[in-house]
Amino acid sequence: MKEILAAIWKLEFHGRGTGAKDIARELPGCTADEIEDRLARLAEEGLVELGEEGYALTEKGRRELTMVVCGGVFDILHPGHVFILEKAKALGDLLVVIVARDSTVKGHKRIPIVSEEQRLEMVKGLKPVDAAVLGHEGDPLEIIEELKPDIIALGPDQHHSEKKIKEELEKRGLSVKVRRIEEYRECELNSTRAILQRILERGYPDSRKGE
Repeated sequence: MKEILAAIWKLEFHGRGTGAKDIARELPGCTADEIEDRLARLAEEGLVELGEEGYALTEKGRRELTMVVCGGVFDILHPGHVFILEKAKALGDLLVVIVARDSTVKGHKRIPIVSEEQRLEMVKGLKPVDAAVLGHEGDPLEIIEELKPDIIALGPDQHHSEKKIKEELEKRGLSVKVRRIEEYRECELNSTRAILQRILERGYPDSRKGE
């Protein structure tokens, strides 16, 4: 059941069709006829409804899904990024990634190597990710108000206070759990900083041009 509901949510989010054939393409191994039968049952249960442009989740159907959001810069992707996103996805049924804007990163860390548009494009292509969006400039929780997730997943090295996030969410009338992922992905270059340091150590651009 949830895989169909999740497929409908993803198709709606990306502005694509939500007919039985569209949903079947999202779920390898399922035929459109099988999907139609299951959609009929979901409609009877009040989880989906059929409109002119296809199926849509009802409020009850959306509540059946656990949406997780995970934010970050994702500048120069490495295995640590994928590891955290896999852990975040395991917390629910849908994973939406919020990619930090260039202006936000400049104000807190450093100038990103990769532009926000390219970082967003790369994150969208990662297997655990169901959808990715750019964050808003200024208010970091504005996008949370729009997405209305069930869980916010924080990475082990993100210096955000779970308590302060929860307090601010409560002020805005949002009931969202905040979960900290404690595990790290152990590998040689498990951070953007480590990759940049390796590039500097090796003296790129290489002086052996033309060889």
